[in-house]
Amino acid sequence: MGFRRLFGFGDDGNAPEPPEIDTQITTLAPLPGHPIEGEIVIKGGSRGIAIEYFYLQVVAKARDYEGTVEDLEMTSLDVRRGHFGVAPGTEERVPFSGRLPWECPVTELGGNGIGVDLSLTTQLDVGRESPVQDLDFLHVASPPLYEAVLDAFAEEGYGGADSQVIYAYIPGVEQHRPHYQTFFVTDPARGLDRLGELEVVFLQNAVGAMVHVRRAARSQLDWKDKPPTRSFPAAHHEVGKVDFGERVRRVLAELSVVDG
Repeated sequence: MGFRRLFGFGDDGNAPEPPEIDTQITTLAPLPGHPIEGEIVIKGGSRGIAIEYFYLQVVAKARDYEGTVEDLEMTSLDVRRGHFGVAPGTEERVPFSGRLPWECPVTELGGNGIGVDLSLTTQLDVGRESPVQDLDFLHVASPPLYEAVLDAFAEEGYGGADSQVIYAYIPGVEQHRPHYQTFFVTDPARGLDRLGELEVVFLQNAVGAMVHVRRAARSQLDWKDKPPTRSFPAAHHEVGKVDFGERVRRVLAELSVVDG
């Protein structure tokens, strides 16, 4: 996001050139379940700055069952240096690394944004009462598995995905984190048909994902209040080898019965 000036540093709080910070993600198109790396660049300005530690968090905006927006920590990243000073007029670069969880929300599909707010928050402890924070938007690409399954829905007429992150557990399934991501896909040709818009949820792990599908009910955020769900498994190693269209057509046929 570019350098952010850290105002208020210096003996009189009026340093002509305040210290600056910029958190730079060097991993191109990071994916859930995969490593992410970067570096924190600190410029000392006119007076320099003493840093005790950094704390980096990946944070997503999520809605709870009442519709309230919450900040959810996805993971913390490892910063390889602390307790050092940046001299006036100099620059220091501090590497960081980590791994995004398999359940990390994605922010784009096919290179297009889908309305999910994910950020990397950098907190600096500089020995003051209030730590200093820097915020950078984090772009996470959809895994090939998501793309392949949603392409299969597009073949059946369902496209135009947008998404929400919901702060909740899904009843009766194996879920390691208290959130899930819903993709909304629409078939305009169905008009007012009860399956004109669907919700597609991927519960992903290292092997693949369980894909949950239901008629969309955007106004309902509690899983138990939503329409019935049908599911199918999809594995990472199947991408490019298996036609997911058969599973998609089967789940659509099942939904047309249970949601009737």
